[in-house]
Amino acid sequence: MMNRYRQPDEGVDIKKYMLRLLKRLPVLLGAVFGGALLGAVIYTIVRTVPARQYQAFAKIQLDFAADETGEVYQAYNGYTWNDLMAADPIMNLTLENLSADYGREEVAAAMRAEILSDIRILTLTVTTGSAARTDEILGAAVQALETYGGQAKEFLAINGIQTTQAKLVVADSRMAQAVFVGAALGLLFSLLGISLYYVMDDRILVHGDIGPSTELPFLGYVFEGDGPAAIQQDYENALAYIRERRQREGGLYIYEVRQDATPTQEEFEKMREAEWVILSLPFDGVQKTYVSYIRELLRAHQCSVRGAAIREADVKFLRRYYGSGIFGTEKDAAKV
Repeated sequence: MMNRYRQPDEGVDIKKYMLRLLKRLPVLLGAVFGGALLGAVIYTIVRTVPARQYQAFAKIQLDFAADETGEVYQAYNGYTWNDLMAADPIMNLTLENLSADYGREEVAAAMRAEILSDIRILTLTVTTGSAARTDEILGAAVQALETYGGQAKEFLAINGIQTTQAKLVVADSRMAQAVFVGAALGLLFSLLGISLYYVMDDRILVHGDIGPSTELPFLGYVFEGDGPAAIQQDYENALAYIRERRQREGGLYIYEVRQDATPTQEEFEKMREAEWVILSLPFDGVQKTYVSYIRELLRAHQCSVRGAAIREADVKFLRRYYGSGIFGTEKDAAKV
């Protein structure tokens, strides 16, 4: 019972960490939900804040004329038509079909002409920030092409065969991805935050926390109310052994360590006189580094500290940490 417990490399108690993390499960779930909600909000803002775009298109049939060799003209492709739509004479014809508030640059930027497969079918797409202006530019461009088809020697005719009305451009929804990424980041950052907190927070919970910090024997757990009888008996046996020896070597003093207080001069005197001092450490209530500080402080005052116990222990936590047996079952722990 009184053998010194010493652990050369304290490391990280993974089991204790996981049990403490389990108690923070509501925080983790809240972070996941909050991250998912934030991801959805950010995605919604990013998607809706930019100016709305309206788009319409027309299919144009091109009837090519024959050149001097009798072959039809085939020099027109998608790149050619993009240049032609923005240049004279098609642009001039397009502007003639529009009101004076339309500028050349606006109209040229709104149009895109391309040959998708058949060189005889031209697809003209118009995109602007207004449904009305989109329809007007498309209509004016189709008329301009039909007029150009009657003027240019390369064509017998150009006719619009299909024209659509302007519709709002709706981007592919990425809401599910945004929610997933937000939830994952919420979980990640909450885990990092909790892990950092527990790394910095070295409060004493189990017997393994005492040895490396204080170099003192662990005497047992002390429970409020009814606790596991075998564990309480272990502590009583340890005290009984110490009391038996103190009859020969001096008195016994149990000092209750508190995180917010150091021993008074009167307590120092009592501990020096007793010679046998037991540190009573509150479960989850005092830092290991602080206990080490108290240990050195008592040593400087020539107080003979012979062991440490953990008071106000949480039976549920200890049952999960050590498993069933002398700590009782889950049902027994729930009664405490």
